Amino acid sequence: MKRFLSLGVLIFALGCGDSLKLHEVTGTVTLENGKPITQGMIETMSDGSSGAKVNASAQINKDGTFTLETVGKKGAVAGTHKVVLIGPPGNSDLPIDKQPRREFDIKYQDYGSSDLTLEVKPGIANKVTLKVQPNKN
Repeated sequence: MKRFLSLGVLIFALGCGDSLKLHEVTGTVTLENGKPITQGMIETMSDGSSGAKVNASAQINKDGTFTLETVGKKGAVAGTHKVVLIGPPGNSDLPIDKQPRREFDIKYQDYGSSDLTLEVKPGIANKVTLKVQPNKN
């Protein structure tokens, strides 16, 4: 019975992505001095003004750029979004002193402490620039 319930929840969740109205969101993440963040991810959580709280995410490219996706489709729902940044993953093949280093302040890794937000407006190509404080370590 649990297997059928899980399958039903999965089908429902996948179907929800088809009903979301998504809007293009591209942007750049830079340090305060203008140097681009070169690795990691960005994740956003909408405020629910478009019907439900929905997350969008993207890989941050080496030039600091990103394109948000929601449920595997390009775009994000309209409204205000809280933003967090996720540092690069570790690499078990590298010694500790050679591990990828988080370029930004740790406060951006948590919705409770991050002060980053972005606004997604319907009907336009949303372009955002997020300026962040550097890692203090």
